[in-house]
Amino acid sequence: MPAPRPLGPTGLPWPLLLALLAWGLLPWERGAGASGPASGPWALGGGLAFGLALALALFQGRVPPGPRSLGRVGVGLLQGAGLGLFLVDLLTAEAVGPGQAAVTLLALFSLGHWLAGSTPTRDPLLGGLTWVAVALVLLFIPYPLWVLLRTLDLGRIPALLADGRFLLLENPYTPASEAALALAVGGVGALVGLLAARGRRFLGLGVGLALGLAVGLALFGRGALPTSLLVAGVVAPLATLLGLGFALLEYSQAPPWTRALLRGLALLPLISPPFILAFALILAFGRNGFVTHHLLGLDQNLLYGPLGVILAQVLAFTPVAYMVIRGTVQNLEHSLMEAAATLGARPWRVFRTVTWPLLRPGLANAFLLTVLESLSDFGNPLILGGDRQYLATEVFVAFTGRYDPVEASFYGVVLLLLVFLVFFLQYRWLGRAAFITATGRPSRGGGGPLPPGLGAVLAGVFLLWAVLTLGLYGSVAVGSLVKLWGFDYTFTLRHYQDFLVLGLPVFLNTLKVAFYAAVPTALLGLFLAYVLQRQELPGKRVLEAMTLLSFAMPGTAMGVGYVLAFNPSPWVLTGTTLILVLALVFREVPVGVRAGVAGLAQVDRSLEEASATLGASPLRTLARVVLPLLFPAFLAGLVFAFVRGMTAVSQVVFLVGPGNLLATVLLLGWVEQGQMGRAAVMSTVMVLSLVAATLLLWPLNRRLDVRLGGLP
Repeated sequence: MPAPRPLGPTGLPWPLLLALLAWGLLPWERGAGASGPASGPWALGGGLAFGLALALALFQGRVPPGPRSLGRVGVGLLQGAGLGLFLVDLLTAEAVGPGQAAVTLLALFSLGHWLAGSTPTRDPLLGGLTWVAVALVLLFIPYPLWVLLRTLDLGRIPALLADGRFLLLENPYTPASEAALALAVGGVGALVGLLAARGRRFLGLGVGLALGLAVGLALFGRGALPTSLLVAGVVAPLATLLGLGFALLEYSQAPPWTRALLRGLALLPLISPPFILAFALILAFGRNGFVTHHLLGLDQNLLYGPLGVILAQVLAFTPVAYMVIRGTVQNLEHSLMEAAATLGARPWRVFRTVTWPLLRPGLANAFLLTVLESLSDFGNPLILGGDRQYLATEVFVAFTGRYDPVEASFYGVVLLLLVFLVFFLQYRWLGRAAFITATGRPSRGGGGPLPPGLGAVLAGVFLLWAVLTLGLYGSVAVGSLVKLWGFDYTFTLRHYQDFLVLGLPVFLNTLKVAFYAAVPTALLGLFLAYVLQRQELPGKRVLEAMTLLSFAMPGTAMGVGYVLAFNPSPWVLTGTTLILVLALVFREVPVGVRAGVAGLAQVDRSLEEASATLGASPLRTLARVVLPLLFPAFLAGLVFAFVRGMTAVSQVVFLVGPGNLLATVLLLGWVEQGQMGRAAVMSTVMVLSLVAATLLLWPLNRRLDVRLGGLP
């Protein structure tokens, strides 16, 4: 028989005791007259069940871990009954209070603690934490998506599909037939797919026809769907190719100053609000822009429409593509290119036959991310969209302008379907091909020398992009110091004085919310990564897919799902700081998971095995061995989550309240109202503060990496 094991570290059933203390002391429900301790039949029944479980556990003293122990089975059944009663009480409440939430989570933790304690090889504390983490993931990722799908009225779908705001294919005021032109493009796509199928003719025909119809629809249609397809279809290839060019330039024989400038400029759009470049484009190239109106004397509105949105998104998302592709370029096996050149291949042939095929994974991932970012982009189309509709903005307008949650859910579901379609196409393009280039010996990575002419072209494009980016950010800084951009360029500090009164409280609130969200995001991400990589958990692949689902969900769709799920009873959370923090945490937790997985890949399992051999529990091994080695990954996830919390807009614009504004939402409102000076001040303060935070934390991350065995 296995040796007896106490229920808690000191022999006392402390999870049961902690749950009962919370049940008796914490405020139960929110609202007038509902701030006292637990009351009502369900809450009292759950407390009684947990009290009986505690009495039974104390009566037995030390309970054998075997599942056949009658006392242990009784304690488990009483805990399960109590948890069920607490859940019923929570779901039937008017407004969930801190007592209900804390007691339900502690009851869930206690049951997971008991189940893990029934197995001698598992750590009870780790088991309880896993149950709580899984429950939170289920509640705040799949549940809002399910509510979004449930809100969709199937009977209204034909009318919504035929609505001109969604799709207008036949324009009665034009002589040509847009539908016939779109079908013709679809036929060309089907023919191309059939010729390129290589044995899978039906699949090639179907994919080619679908892509051809999408291109035809984007070119000749109007409405939210064609416009979003057009913008994404232009932005994704351009941003991916520019990101590839910049990555190749960095790891070629470029001068050091080019690499330093490239890395610095690539950081700016990543740590600034996603629509700040759209605002800067208005200042520089708008109707009263400094370049178009004052220097060139033009009076035009070309910037307002798909052209302006495409330009803003290319500038904003090229760094995203570059950061993805540079890892692929960095890991290229340079000896393969040297071998091909030694065998007589010319530089362009080496690039086409050796380098380009090895870049496919990075290109596919960068293309996927830029398509996803373009489709879900909310701020740039709202500012520069002109008279055209976009899927992401129509979600917002339908929900807040037309007060139609069914229509908002429809647009959100369409966005999700497009994202999943892009995932499928990426999988089909990569297939089962292998891209391993490791040879078992040290080698120099990178792309090597570029073909003649290509390096000069890439350097010229990069310099043009750098000048444009620096000029746009500089225009925002200058715009904060002039009276009225476009009319009166007299120096003034009035906008900064207005910011101290109107903007500073909102900015400080954003700092608070971003910090509150960053810490649990990094911690939960690391814990889930450890569970997924190091623990034997049934259904852990499903759990991993659910965590990644929030990253695939467009921000506007996620925001609407949170409003529909957590605004009614029993939650009533819209407008509170808690719902903002939860939305940010579970939006960015996949990044924490990926950072943790990457960090765990560098931690040898033998360290954990040695700790277990010396008698340490899995949780003690995690705390004393694994987490210190993962601190750089934790810090990276923390910085990323903080920056994304400061710059988030699409998923939180639905959740803010009058007394709980965020800086990005206020900034977006100022731009829409024409308060250019105030908007410029807010943009400048946000960019400078995020740059300062990143620069302060970067040396700490490098120092920790060196201390733990990284590169100096």
